[in-house]
Amino acid sequence: MARIMASFSSIASLVLLLLSVSLLHVPGANAAAIQFRTVLAPRQSPAAVPSPSPSASATPIPASIPVSCAEYGRIANISTIALNSTLRGAFLRSSSLGTFPAAAVLDVEAPKLTSLMFDAELNRQCGNLSALAVVEAGRNLTAGTVAGMKILDAPGVAPGNLALPILCVLFIIMLGAPASSI
Repeated sequence: MARIMASFSSIASLVLLLLSVSLLHVPGANAAAIQFRTVLAPRQSPAAVPSPSPSASATPIPASIPVSCAEYGRIANISTIALNSTLRGAFLRSSSLGTFPAAAVLDVEAPKLTSLMFDAELNRQCGNLSALAVVEAGRNLTAGTVAGMKILDAPGVAPGNLALPILCVLFIIMLGAPASSI
């Protein structure tokens, strides 16, 4: 019994030490380092905005107004996919381009949508294609497609599979065995 209490005491002190170190950890950054740190905005990749110099702003360049309704429709469709996390994940999983090239396509087109959505002349000429793109993207997702591609299943273990709980129990036993032998 004394041996068990001694091993428990050593494990408890180790856990206490690790918790105190993690809770008391203070990053060593000063204000000057934070001021000059480069930060990427959400949903922005290096391919989204070509910057001529490293000191250029990370804000997207406003898009020029397209000359045709077809161009506006294309930008609205791609931007709808880019700005919705469910559609974006399905597109990246199903694209034959690969993850990074497909993300670059989405990231280049997404900033262009804002200027097109609020252009009264373009919306009068073509109709509100951004609202139409949202409705149609929802219908396509329900039908199992995104951007004309069939949505592929996510790789991994299916939730209803019996292998998942068995693997979890095995990992718990493997990780718990060394701690119980102390």
